[in-house]
Amino acid sequence: MSTPPLIAYEAYVDADAVLAYALATNDPNELCSSGVKAAPLVTAPHVVGAFIETNSKALPEGVLTGVRAGVHGMHDVHFYAPLVLGSTVRVEGRRHSVKQTPAGVSVTSDLRVLNQQGELLLRHFWTGMMIGGQTSQEFGEGPPEHVFPEEAREKLIDSFTFDVTRDQGFRYGGASGDRNGHAIDDSIARTEGFSGKIVQGLCTFAMCSGAVVKLIGDGDPDNLSRIAGRFSSPMFPGGTLTVDVFDVGRNEAGGRKIAFEATSNGVVVVKHGRAEFVA
Repeated sequence: MSTPPLIAYEAYVDADAVLAYALATNDPNELCSSGVKAAPLVTAPHVVGAFIETNSKALPEGVLTGVRAGVHGMHDVHFYAPLVLGSTVRVEGRRHSVKQTPAGVSVTSDLRVLNQQGELLLRHFWTGMMIGGQTSQEFGEGPPEHVFPEEAREKLIDSFTFDVTRDQGFRYGGASGDRNGHAIDDSIARTEGFSGKIVQGLCTFAMCSGAVVKLIGDGDPDNLSRIAGRFSSPMFPGGTLTVDVFDVGRNEAGGRKIAFEATSNGVVVVKHGRAEFVA
């Protein structure tokens, strides 16, 4: 029996907002950059409310201690059917798992997007890392695995490089609503230990999705069935982002599987990247 959602609400898939999201993430695929189809990560702003709610209720009060900071650790999206532009969708948020790790407590939310007929369109596994946290109340299975297979490094397929604009964080904030202080204010970023503004992690991840669709998915986001990755370092505006794509064979349905890694100015910003495509 499916676990009932902790939160559910409706959201509208505005065609102009879909276009704005593609432009704000420098999407290299014409179907997205012209507003014909939705870029893979366009529902991230729709599900963020469900993530906040489920993350805050993942554990009873008082059983999570020692947390120094919370960061976006991993993101994994599974796609089942295309979004229809101009439609209203239902967002459901569920607790998925809580795991103790050497770095802290990993909390994963299961965030689902359904159409008005109740059909599942896509599913986000959004993992937050509570750095330094301790808990004895683990539950659930961890999020789906996407560890980078080291043997794949010998099977580089191709690479794609973006220019990361100076106003990248502002453009993404405008299109997504994610105006976290460290992305739009140098002074706030410096209080958090950065040299200056950093780009939102989901903007970086959205750019990775655009690259793999360009290189492997024939430029069509509907060909993507999964994309996952772990955030390892922040990306700064005004540089570049290079996504390297490696062959890892076929999935059970016969679709192509790839591993990817993203670097910005020589620093790995997304590792353990995985993408799968329809047969």
